[in-house]
Amino acid sequence: MSESCSRIFGSLFPYDKFADQGRSNSLYALEICIGDPVDFGFSTAFINPDSLRDKKLSYEEICDIINQAKNLGVQAIVFSGRDAKYYPQIEDILFFAKSLGVDASILNEEYFCIADLKKNDPALCIRHRFSCIVTSYGYVLPCPGLRIPLGSIHYQKLSDIIRDSEILCDLKEYKNKIKGPCRICENAEICYGCRGRAYCVTGDYLASDPLCERNKKHKSDIMALPLPLDGIIPQMPPMRLVDTIDKLAERSAGCSVSIKEGMPFADENGSIDNVAYLEMMAQSIAALNGFRNIGKSDTAPEGYLLGAKKLIINSEAMVGERLSVFVFKYASYGDFGIVKAIVKRNNEVLATGEIKIWHKTDQEPGIGDQGPLKGKNND
Repeated sequence: MSESCSRIFGSLFPYDKFADQGRSNSLYALEICIGDPVDFGFSTAFINPDSLRDKKLSYEEICDIINQAKNLGVQAIVFSGRDAKYYPQIEDILFFAKSLGVDASILNEEYFCIADLKKNDPALCIRHRFSCIVTSYGYVLPCPGLRIPLGSIHYQKLSDIIRDSEILCDLKEYKNKIKGPCRICENAEICYGCRGRAYCVTGDYLASDPLCERNKKHKSDIMALPLPLDGIIPQMPPMRLVDTIDKLAERSAGCSVSIKEGMPFADENGSIDNVAYLEMMAQSIAALNGFRNIGKSDTAPEGYLLGAKKLIINSEAMVGERLSVFVFKYASYGDFGIVKAIVKRNNEVLATGEIKIWHKTDQEPGIGDQGPLKGKNND
């Protein structure tokens, strides 16, 4: 997608101001997409509490979002999507935004991030550094191509979502985070490819853009999910239970486990001990941590399982079965984190729980720390 930021957000878009901006909790522009609900996969299971179903934003909630955006420094808001101009009270919403001094408009045509564009020149897009999207059902996305929800407006403040997002932090520090040939490209100072195209093709929002013409000869150097965990987590066979990291989302990952004969925690009857679920959870969050830090070190980051609570075992797994493990870093402080996890066999939930982990990182306490996500009723 090579959509012009200035065409979307107007001539006020300050290229020079945001070209080298570091991470901040401010926004310059916001897009509110009016459309049908979208299935974002496993990550919404962690974003929404069990009691909250997807609900379309009301007029009052949209006005509240505009107020929050104004307090974050937003100067331009666009309403996108096929149904934007037909949205009830859209004129009142535009008037409200303008009454706050925010330039508000309707984007008259839809645009998409397409993974098979015929023209694959680098997309000089820096919108991740100054804007984000709120869907009509309240999910916050980095951009149209990165369809990864960062949080939900229904029970989090926009400022909290932006502050706590590891994905937005990674995108704003792209020069140090991009993996593969894009990192050493001669245009790396002004271009980091299209993050949406990279995610669509590889499953990794930090992968090199595989559709860029400059990467045509380097496609073998671009990693894609699912990916084996050699060198990504410190555990070695036979203690390594998790086989691959398959999916990435905000502070979360999906991994796969094949239960094999002779693996630790398996008894003579072919069933596995309950403690194996904890180890799967710990190794899966280690996979997320290790994958995000590929390129920083030749060895996998150290990590330890410190404890567990709220472990619920619904059924046992057997040798020969393939399981999916989904983990979400609920809170962190420095090197310590609290992780929620789900272990599934197809669509059947075998186990859920929370684990406390320690992972060696390069950051100092207080930098990039995230408190637990809170609902509006819990603030």
